[in-house]
Amino acid sequence: MADTDATAETAPEDTSGVAGRGVTGVAGYARPAPRDQVKEQETRAGVLGVGDAGAHSPGVAGFGEIGVTGSGTQCGVRGRGETGVRGETLFSEGVHGVSTATGAGVVGESKDGPGVIAQSQGDVGLRAGSAAEVGGIFSSAKAAQIELVPLMAETPDTTARLPEAGRLGQLAALSDDSVTCRLYLCVEAQEGTPAKWAEVRLGDPIEGRPS
Repeated sequence: MADTDATAETAPEDTSGVAGRGVTGVAGYARPAPRDQVKEQETRAGVLGVGDAGAHSPGVAGFGEIGVTGSGTQCGVRGRGETGVRGETLFSEGVHGVSTATGAGVVGESKDGPGVIAQSQGDVGLRAGSAAEVGGIFSSAKAAQIELVPLMAETPDTTARLPEAGRLGQLAALSDDSVTCRLYLCVEAQEGTPAKWAEVRLGDPIEGRPS
């Protein structure tokens, strides 16, 4: 029997329905994807699923209360592609990471781009909280720890406007000329009336130095 071939046999009800043995145990191809024995040799997986790009068919599809479960000594699920892992949902989390001990629920890393990008079309872009500690910690080895992108004046020679809607504790940076800016704190927010802001008085500007 060739190393790329797999053997399959039916089994009793209390065992696996199909068991495959081979350099890759079971290989499944969605038509019209052609069989790729080199891929089977290189993958060396228990199950290999190959979809067809033209038909937009997935390599592996899972359905049920839990569609797919993965477990491993290093990584339960590993995704590689233009998007490594993508989660979609209508009313809950697209991706939900849980740590039952001291590890982080979700970790994002990047060599040259942002570690995490968060955005929303109708709610806050990023929400972080803690039951016992501060909501967020920001650090940087060489740059500022946090950056507020100023609200700009709509037209030249005008003054940038503070938001009409605000929540207590919000900070807003404003700039009229893209060179200097001011900082405000929302100090009053009542339903049905414009928010009120107080300028945060700062000391004299100090020039930064090369790191």
